[in-house]
Amino acid sequence: MRKFISVLMWILFALVHIYPLGFIISACFEYSFRLMNVSVFAILTAVLSIAIVLLDSKYNNGTLCKINKILSIFITPFSLFTVAFCVFAYSKIWVFVSGFVCVGCCCYITIKYCKPFALKLTTLIISALLLLPIGFASFIALIFGNFGQNTVVQTVESPSGKYYAQVIDSDQGALGGNTFVDVYEKSEFNLIVFRVEKKPQRVYSGQWGVGENMQIYWKDNGCIIINSVEYEIE
Repeated sequence: MRKFISVLMWILFALVHIYPLGFIISACFEYSFRLMNVSVFAILTAVLSIAIVLLDSKYNNGTLCKINKILSIFITPFSLFTVAFCVFAYSKIWVFVSGFVCVGCCCYITIKYCKPFALKLTTLIISALLLLPIGFASFIALIFGNFGQNTVVQTVESPSGKYYAQVIDSDQGALGGNTFVDVYEKSEFNLIVFRVEKKPQRVYSGQWGVGENMQIYWKDNGCIIINSVEYEIE
């Protein structure tokens, strides 16, 4: 059972690191990093972390291999970053609650296994300092994140099929909105849990609501025409 708990801890460790690290590394190479399903991811990490705590409290006497004890140093701070990334990506109450359930369980792991005491205390202090700004920012995102809604009203593929343009109506409620045209390169790859793709190029920004009647077509693979105006694709 101890080995099983260790394996579960490794899986949880990977999950709480994959979003923040994947986002940062992808951004450095001008790619975007997205989870396939934020809700499923958040609920999965919460269920997994609860299972670890329940199994550990019942079957484990506090002994784990050295590597797993090292994991306990980083798991709580990174779980907080994961909450922020998930809530900003998908502002739903169950994502918020699931995220902080995972944080609480990760904190249990840190308290029980992180050694020596000075390192444990340092990790918990850092986590506590991160909790206030991340918790506040996540709460604000939860409250106000649902006011805006993006709707794809048109998708136009380039002649070669290498690119496609999306006309997006961004409704911001009382704040108004905009219509965007983003051009994507078909270079994404999926790895079950997440996908990585090149960041889109925004070629047009205008008033909200004009997307449905927008005249948009490709002149060639490097130029798109929007309402009779040519836009070059870099």
